[in-house]
Amino acid sequence: MKKSETNVTKIVESYLEEHPVLMDVIQRGIVNYSALAREIIEEEEKRGNELSLGAVKMALLRITQEKKSGKEHMEKKLKKIIGESVIQLQSDLAMITIERGKIIGRMKELSNLMEDARFFELTQGVDIFNVLVSREKLRDVIKILGKENILELMEGQTAIILTSPEENVKTPGFIYLLTSVLSYGGINITEIISCHKDTIFVFDRKDAIRAYGILENFILRMRE
Repeated sequence: MKKSETNVTKIVESYLEEHPVLMDVIQRGIVNYSALAREIIEEEEKRGNELSLGAVKMALLRITQEKKSGKEHMEKKLKKIIGESVIQLQSDLAMITIERGKIIGRMKELSNLMEDARFFELTQGVDIFNVLVSREKLRDVIKILGKENILELMEGQTAIILTSPEENVKTPGFIYLLTSVLSYGGINITEIISCHKDTIFVFDRKDAIRAYGILENFILRMRE
């Protein structure tokens, strides 16, 4: 069944939301609208939606124009925030994963250890905690938590910390841009921790130097 103009626009918007990288390229005017429209039509036919090439192309052009001005403003803001970021690296870390119930009663001991640790980060999930700690304090943490209580231990981790202006907390796309450049570089991220002005990326040691280079070059480009 053919769809109305409003429905076609909603379908195209939904498709772009499922493939956010496409929104970037169409807003920059470097996409073949006909080819993208045919791709959307082919995908929607599998869902039982019959769309015309012309209607999908018109929807793509309309969405592009609506979002373009807002994106240009946001890109300038993101460029400023990332360009003003400072990057540093902490090597020789270990990541410990432990169930919530196994760590709650040991918080005081961990707090005491945290005071003189070179690096210590505690992240709470729904049912688990992750402890990211410098190698020299690893034995102490294991002793406090109990080896039998640890779900997973990942040694040889490296943290790269970006300290940015406070606006990063309220600016959409900040984390997306950073993770995108790392993804394009084929870098796997063990964990991401956001703490106000600090964004902490954790990598396996073998990826850390390349990840540092990618992020440092990205920051330098944003300063141009």
